[in-house]
Amino acid sequence: MTPKSNKVLIFTPTYNEKLNVGIWLDKVLSLDLEADLLVIDDSSTDGTLETLMLREESDSRLKVHIRAGKCGVGSAHAWAINYALSFGYSHLVAMDADLSHNPSDIPKLLGDSTMANYVVATRNKSKGGKNELTGLRKLWSMGANVLCRIVIPTGLTEYTTSFRCYDRKAMEALRSNSPKNEGYSYFIEVTELMYQSRLNLDEVPITFHNREFDESKIPKMQIFISAGTILRLVLGRIYFLMGFGGK
Repeated sequence: MTPKSNKVLIFTPTYNEKLNVGIWLDKVLSLDLEADLLVIDDSSTDGTLETLMLREESDSRLKVHIRAGKCGVGSAHAWAINYALSFGYSHLVAMDADLSHNPSDIPKLLGDSTMANYVVATRNKSKGGKNELTGLRKLWSMGANVLCRIVIPTGLTEYTTSFRCYDRKAMEALRSNSPKNEGYSYFIEVTELMYQSRLNLDEVPITFHNREFDESKIPKMQIFISAGTILRLVLGRIYFLMGFGGK
């Protein structure tokens, strides 16, 4: 791996996103930002990897890391955090490559990060956000976020999206206290760890778009996995509030 020159690292994990990843790269690279890009691909089989390798050869701002098979979206984010810390980036912006997150919102998260260590992009209507998901996926995301706001309140309205910005203090907190979940529940756990680390947390509103190409990679059993994670975090919060986890 070769260290990059910019202070901001923009990261996305991919697996079989051939129809989306080229558009995502074009949108991110067209932004007026001094930023590098990191894509972690879990050995895509649909041509995604070939697209990424060609783009890496033609643009020095892009680094592609290939993993041997599907290793979990949470572990990809953890790898990106370690990479960003190792090469001295001041901020890491993490997001999806399926175009549900609009790259034009990246500057909003970075702007807010001057006042907060950890910034989340929220779809919550009360905060000015918009969620274009439909059906069971929308019901699941809304239900999970409502439940988290009730049982593990942090002052945020959004817990499940992966679109977020970390400064070095936030990244260092996660490296020293790594989330246990390597799947989609990772994002819920990260927010709780940020809260317990007593960092400054904030959120900015976005419009969350329904993907146009390919299919969602979220497992059908994710609702039960997330419920188990939330229960574990509730018990951890009780332990934390009793003073055993205090600093």
